[in-house]
Amino acid sequence: MAEEYGEQRLDFGRRSNDSDFGALDSAPPCSGKPHGAAATGPGPVTESLSFRIAIVDSEADLLKVQSLRQAAYGHHLPAMAAKFAQPDPVDRMPDVTIFYAQDKATGRFVGSARIQTNLTNPLQIERSIELPSERRGCLLAEITRMTVIAGYPHPVKLALVKAIHLYCIALQITGIVAASRPTLLRQYLNLGFIDLYGDDRLVPMAHGAGLEHRVLFRDTVTSEADSRARRHPDHAFVFRTYHPDLEIFNPVVQASSLIRSLLPYSKAA
Repeated sequence: MAEEYGEQRLDFGRRSNDSDFGALDSAPPCSGKPHGAAATGPGPVTESLSFRIAIVDSEADLLKVQSLRQAAYGHHLPAMAAKFAQPDPVDRMPDVTIFYAQDKATGRFVGSARIQTNLTNPLQIERSIELPSERRGCLLAEITRMTVIAGYPHPVKLALVKAIHLYCIALQITGIVAASRPTLLRQYLNLGFIDLYGDDRLVPMAHGAGLEHRVLFRDTVTSEADSRARRHPDHAFVFRTYHPDLEIFNPVVQASSLIRSLLPYSKAA
């Protein structure tokens, strides 16, 4: 794309709006119905879940999350169960968001996860590791306290990861780091995480009671392409299905609806 200024002709190259996006590898269409998804005719593939996912915005919700953590972590680490029932100062730190899953039939909290971004403070995991050079200077998030009540027969962890993925995209976060105990490693790998360093090292975590953990990473930017390339069975659930029960942007939607209702053309209609 060239522009002329007097006698000088400047060539800035092709602008993004003029790019030949058709030359890129196209993603497959949103076809193929994931398990439990409703037939929607010409509309998007939609799946109703037995639970909803939202963001903690009250003291009452936070107390329920603490009780959930005590029950979930007590199942794996009985000696530490009482600690997880206590208030956690990290929950109130800037740039921390807590997600919860609530069973729609009973109202019971059945899962939760917490993310912290490094927008204003280093991640907790940086007390124990040094980030690889290619990750320094990036806006990252760390996922901690991922819990699901034992025996709950629905894909809560997968839905939490999807909700966090969408939330991170909205905040321009490039990737998510996590520390996993060896016993839970397979779950994280199934959720699309990979080893951060590529050497499977175990690192004692200062914010994990000094226990050895694997350090994992999930790239927000490339995760869809990676999942598609691996033909991962959860690809349709995470990237090709609309889940109205992921209510993580409700305040934005409600504010937008309110603004539209106040506009003159809305009243006239």
